Amino acid sequence: MFDRSDPSSGTTPTLPSGRRRLRADPRIPSTSPPGEDDVSRLVGQVYDAAIGGEAWGTVVTGLRGLLGAESGALFPAGYGVPSDTAIHVGCDPAYIPPYNDYYVRKSPLVPLVPRLPAGSVFTNHMVVPERTYARSEYYNDHIRPQGKFSNISWLDAAIGGRRSYLCLWRQRWQPAWEPAALRVLAAVGPHLGRALEIQRRLAAAAPRAAAAAPPGLLAPRERDCLAGVAGGASSKQIARALGLSMNTVNAYLASAKRKLKAASRSEAVAMALSAGMIDV
Repeated sequence: MFDRSDPSSGTTPTLPSGRRRLRADPRIPSTSPPGEDDVSRLVGQVYDAAIGGEAWGTVVTGLRGLLGAESGALFPAGYGVPSDTAIHVGCDPAYIPPYNDYYVRKSPLVPLVPRLPAGSVFTNHMVVPERTYARSEYYNDHIRPQGKFSNISWLDAAIGGRRSYLCLWRQRWQPAWEPAALRVLAAVGPHLGRALEIQRRLAAAAPRAAAAAPPGLLAPRERDCLAGVAGGASSKQIARALGLSMNTVNAYLASAKRKLKAASRSEAVAMALSAGMIDV
């Protein structure tokens, strides 16, 4: 597992404000807020998915259960981009091709969402007034027939002009999204963005690693230290596990980075994983 500390360095994702939220049906109890253990377990699955040890569908399924959603989807290629690479959970497959071919461009959120700051967590009714949304072709011809009504979303930073996007849906009979749901997604979002970047680096480093990093390039201790980083351990924790000093661990990691010509520990781990030098 990778380091689960907040990669946003204490920066709280910006939440749009000032929009009117729907009132929950008082007959339907609110979803119980997730516990810290549940969130931590999900964050672990996020990083496992980044290095291929878990499926992204498991992550979306976990978030759906954690936040009481009816369905969800992760769009690694970017928001508003027609793509079959999206990961759908609980969605009717018959509605996916029409979305990719037409309705993705008809959502009233499309011109507004790209302007939001990286890391934004929001509901559709926080961005577009409910009346405007309910009158749209997108809602009446695509969303409403599926029984969906409100969604909660997370938006990544721009990468190559595209921004990864996660969306979870609730049906009309379900309660409005609670502030706790926004907070949980805001906490998980930075890890999700970091994991997607790790996955992109792994994919980019694979050809270079295979050609330029023969299996015997790294010394055994260098591989051990990189494996520790890949598992989410700090230099101090790696040192304790291997019976070394922390300075020695840092020296091994610096040597591994130099041999792999990597710019960071994360890139060195990505290259070593791609070349089969280490296991997690």
